[in-house]
Amino acid sequence: MAYQTVSLPSFGSVRMDLSEGLLKPDMSPDACNADTRTGSLRAASGFSRAVPELVTADTPFERMYVYATEQGSRYLAVAQDAMHYYNESVHAWRMLYQFERGVTGERMDFLKVRIGTADRLLIACGTEQMLTFDAATNEVDVFGTAEKQSDKKVSYIELYFGRLFAAGDPLAPARLYWSKAPGGGRTIDDWRSDASSENVSGGYVDVGVDDDPITGLFAMSNQLLIFKRDSLYRLLGDRPGNYRIIQVDASFRQPLHTACVRYADRLFFLTEGGLCFYDGQTVRKSASFRALEPVLKYANLNGVRAAACDDTLYFAIRARIGALYNETLIEYDVLRDRFMLRKGFTAVDLCTVHGTLYLLTGAGKLVTFDNNTSYDGDPIDAWWCTPAMDLGRKDTNKTLLRLTVTGEGRIGVRAASDGGTYETSIRLSSVPLGVTEIPLRGVGRVFRLRFFSVNGEPFTLDAPVTLLFDQQKRPC
Repeated sequence: MAYQTVSLPSFGSVRMDLSEGLLKPDMSPDACNADTRTGSLRAASGFSRAVPELVTADTPFERMYVYATEQGSRYLAVAQDAMHYYNESVHAWRMLYQFERGVTGERMDFLKVRIGTADRLLIACGTEQMLTFDAATNEVDVFGTAEKQSDKKVSYIELYFGRLFAAGDPLAPARLYWSKAPGGGRTIDDWRSDASSENVSGGYVDVGVDDDPITGLFAMSNQLLIFKRDSLYRLLGDRPGNYRIIQVDASFRQPLHTACVRYADRLFFLTEGGLCFYDGQTVRKSASFRALEPVLKYANLNGVRAAACDDTLYFAIRARIGALYNETLIEYDVLRDRFMLRKGFTAVDLCTVHGTLYLLTGAGKLVTFDNNTSYDGDPIDAWWCTPAMDLGRKDTNKTLLRLTVTGEGRIGVRAASDGGTYETSIRLSSVPLGVTEIPLRGVGRVFRLRFFSVNGEPFTLDAPVTLLFDQQKRPC
């Protein structure tokens, strides 16, 4: 046998659920902080602070929200005991509201609403009456009254055909409330019946049984999804006179409402089993449903947070046992059905506003993902591994000789085989269309290549990559 070459055609998704021998060459069993959207390999871009000051609290953070208004964006950070906002006039975080009882992020919800002629942010927490936030005055008021029957301590809120729907009342865990239809002097803080017509009235209905509490509400274009602990329902119709509530016949693991995110009139959600979506009729599994099975199998999803930005979905999870905050971010490219992992920071919560992804870290940094080459000063440790490859012949020795590549920046390469491991790093040619040759060592029947960043430096490795090797039959 003589020298031979093999081409690595492109760099693609993380795929951990299959034996490495079954993976295509562009799939990786182990990759992190890598950008492969174009088929080439880059270190992922990082983030910068949205505001320079850290937010601090006496208890752990639970949620974050960016409220976009005509007056500009208002930044909110919610700890277990209090809600804080960023006061731009004094460039400092200030306490906005002290909760009488502790709150948890999984039972909180935010919703932009209009009450009469006033725009407000509606905040539900499940332990006390809902709140409204006025961006013009940076003040919080209590939402609803006992007279209007809207003083319920709900956790989940949604707008559907103009009405406010609410659920999660601890005194009626299976009850779904709705407001009057706004207009003609009616407002969404009035949940009473209206003598003029059933179809403009507020009201409520108990969905299923009480020992199966409602755990989330999500409005789609033509229906309202009602998640319960053990089941899923949908409300059809645009007014109380034609409301119909139908149970969805689907088998899946129930998600937290903070693990759900809307994209193109589909609702995606992450569970211990993988990524699912509701398509308007039933729940389906994504094509790469089990791609991250080894990660999700042992992950703690009790604090999962989700957001959508452009055509990418993001899910923050605790993959490390004992972590206080989420420390692994899952990226899912909807159009390409591909996953990538990010690490190197903590994530309390995620939020997308006007095409920008915001994140609150456990250290109190409110950041935006941008073209920064670091995670706000912390290096981005990026890597991408090929599957273990035998090139169709486990009975031959492969002597790895050289990689021929194009790209830019400094890159590390590790060649591992059953005969040993060799590691090197090199700065790629800065000449336009310049080709770099990377010498390799190692002899083995099966080998794997690992490409990685060096000291957090950004790099680009163009596809394809050519590997030169010598293949010899093993002695009998």
